[in-house]
Order: sequence, then C-alpha cells, then structure tokens
Amino acid sequence: MSDTFTFTIDGTEVQARAGQTILEAADAAGVYIPRLCSFKGLVPHGSCRVCTVMVNGRPQSACTQPAAQG
Repeated sequence: MSDTFTFTIDGTEVQARAGQTILEAADAAGVYIPRLCSFKGLVPHGSCRVCTVMVNGRPQSACTQPAAQG
C-alpha cells in the first residue's frame, strides 16, 4: 500500500504523503493557502483560522488538518 494519495484544492489535484497537513501538501504542490501562524520558527496551532479550507463541507484550519484521500 502506498503512503501517497491525492486530494483536490479548488479543482487542482494535490499529491500528499501520509502525515502531511493540507497546508504542507498544498505548499509542496505550489498551491498557496494564506496563513499567519505557519512560518519558519512558529508552530502552527490553527487558532487564527486564516488558512481555513472546506473539508467535506466543514471549515477546518489547513495548518493542523491532516490531508486525506479525496
């Protein structure tokens, strides 16, 4: 079983590895998601909600939400 999978951000397929957050996978694919707390030297904590994305119809912070198939 492969530890990589794909999901879609605004119609763009993004490849992710198991354990990556949505924000990490998006960055690796060149898809920018605005953020405040996810920068070098800072620990993402999801409280500012600037990186909010919709996951299965519910808002989630991309910096803390694990990426998942689909």
